[in-house]
Amino acid sequence: MRSLRTAVHNSNGYQERMSLRDHDKTFLVSLPLVATEEVTYKKRPFGILRYSPGNDNIGAMVMEIIPKSRYPGDPQGQAFAAGVKSGLLLKSINGQDVSSMEFAQIMDLLDDEVMDQSMP
Repeated sequence: MRSLRTAVHNSNGYQERMSLRDHDKTFLVSLPLVATEEVTYKKRPFGILRYSPGNDNIGAMVMEIIPKSRYPGDPQGQAFAAGVKSGLLLKSINGQDVSSMEFAQIMDLLDDEVMDQSMP
């Protein structure tokens, strides 16, 4: 039987492809949240280029976004248009708390790796 949708496990090799940078912040997911914002995406890709794991590979932080929306409805400009910024922590995905999940599990839930990293 063929499936119309193939499951892609972004966690497979994600950290090798999107390795940590020297300037990346480390974080503990146990720190209290200052404020939360809800962002709803309509389609993939969201426009987030890179995420980073927290200490012990728990949690995920937005590290880089595509810094502009190229045209109205640009899926890769959704994060920018919604006000997502580097340093934001992911708290939940589709109502499921991910703040204490392993980074690889979060990446699989998001299923949102931008395959072509080149900027126009």
